[in-house]
Amino acid sequence: MLDKTFTIVDVETTGASPALGRIIEIGLLRVERGEVVATYKTLINPGQDIPEFITGMTGIRESDVLGAPTFEDIADTLLEYFEGATFVAHNAAFDYAFLKAEFKRLGYGFTLPRLCTVRLSRAVYPEHKRHNLSVLIERHGFACVSRHRAYDDAEVLWQFLQMLHQTLPEPDFQAHL
Repeated sequence: MLDKTFTIVDVETTGASPALGRIIEIGLLRVERGEVVATYKTLINPGQDIPEFITGMTGIRESDVLGAPTFEDIADTLLEYFEGATFVAHNAAFDYAFLKAEFKRLGYGFTLPRLCTVRLSRAVYPEHKRHNLSVLIERHGFACVSRHRAYDDAEVLWQFLQMLHQTLPEPDFQAHL
């Protein structure tokens, strides 16, 4: 896997529904041949209110996103980061669905191969019941500056992939991807 191109992604959103909610922050790392070659992070003006419980979880307030770019402003830039890459996220279906919905609103298609690090963790560590990101951080001692902030959470996934690559024999590592 680390010899391939992938983009590790995390998004923070206004809610749980891609049809109703919007992205308020994105963070990503583009990895080529095992090296981070580009990073990107930005707040995004969702054009809608940010619920208090989201602010409580992320620390992102409406005042923080007022001057931020809209998704339309950054869409073409994001597509460059995803070009030719595998989409990697923790609970990938969630992040992917939000990005797909945002691109669809702009009339863009968005289709990428995906790797879900929740599923990967379950496959590699079936003896553990919980595989959420907070548990992985604690279990493996990963560094995370600000939990529930997009770029910092994406960096944790990069640490997780590197750890797996270093600790699993290559055939086992490849078998889980």
